[in-house]
Amino acid sequence: MSAERIVIGGMMERGDVCLVEVLGFDWCPGQACGILGKFGMADISLSYLSIGNGPEGDKNMSFCVNTARLSESRGIIAEIEAEFAPTKVEVRGPMTILTLYGPHFSERTNLANEVFSALCVDGINAETVCSSVNSISVEVDMLDRDRTVECLKQKFEWPE
Repeated sequence: MSAERIVIGGMMERGDVCLVEVLGFDWCPGQACGILGKFGMADISLSYLSIGNGPEGDKNMSFCVNTARLSESRGIIAEIEAEFAPTKVEVRGPMTILTLYGPHFSERTNLANEVFSALCVDGINAETVCSSVNSISVEVDMLDRDRTVECLKQKFEWPE
């Protein structure tokens, strides 16, 4: 193994999900609960949740649903569009989420940049990237899964 590779704890994968982006909706207290609660009431699990600010002070929300539950989710997405009037709603898939994890990611610098630079080498488009104190997750089109794993293996080393 090359000494240049960054040693990490491992990689987890969650495949066959669709990315749902709800972009540009007004933010009032409880609004995220209203959107997320619709899926909860339908017993549809969400993963990879991200909420952020748009350029006009509005909010953007991204999350994943299992592809097998997408047809059920379409009705909820239509409700969200009618009730919250977002500027745009996009659904893309199938996608895969690849998560690199610890140990001690919070004590290490430049890891997110290393993930991006690994993908850039092969021209892979990361739909979303998020990090926490112990992991960095990247979401890519399912068709790019194998190339993405190979690119990450060029920068990171983990037990097989």
